Amino acid sequence: MLQVAVRLPATIDDVGEYLADVSALEAAGAAAIWIDAAGLDPWVLLGAIAAVTHRVHLGCLLAATSAWPAEKLVTLQKLSRGRTVVGVSSHGQAATLFAAGPKKETATGSIMEVESPEFLGAARDTHIEVWAAIEVPPDRAAWVEALSAYEAAGATGLIVPWNERVLDLLRNPEPDDRTDLLISTG
Repeated sequence: MLQVAVRLPATIDDVGEYLADVSALEAAGAAAIWIDAAGLDPWVLLGAIAAVTHRVHLGCLLAATSAWPAEKLVTLQKLSRGRTVVGVSSHGQAATLFAAGPKKETATGSIMEVESPEFLGAARDTHIEVWAAIEVPPDRAAWVEALSAYEAAGATGLIVPWNERVLDLLRNPEPDDRTDLLISTG
């Protein structure tokens, strides 16, 4: 089954709303929450997210392994009960995922940002995780089409930027079928 990760901005207008959105995303079935490394300190922000979540993986994409703050990641790994992953990318197109902790190179797979499902064929028969970074589709039918296309192409999951529609799409992925209302209202 195709997983969905949501990329949140590392900026907060209202901390209560931000953390409520994170909790709602987890409850709706998001597999991971990724935050941008620019903005607020991503490690402190991920620590706050770890405190209000129980299942989702927590991640941040770094530009290089030299930006790997080992002591912060050890703490974050404890706070998240082992759910932290770090992506390291040199050009923003491909990244290696590492289990967080002291700077040990235990790659758990790779994450590749691709523009369409046709590019996923090479990873299908490997143990590489392929996550496609896409924009949020304009409607439910386009969402279902994107999920089907990437799953058929062998993707592990989709990474979508946060907006209010993402939560609705995660909760209700199928196109609207309100025949139940028609039957009940006659």
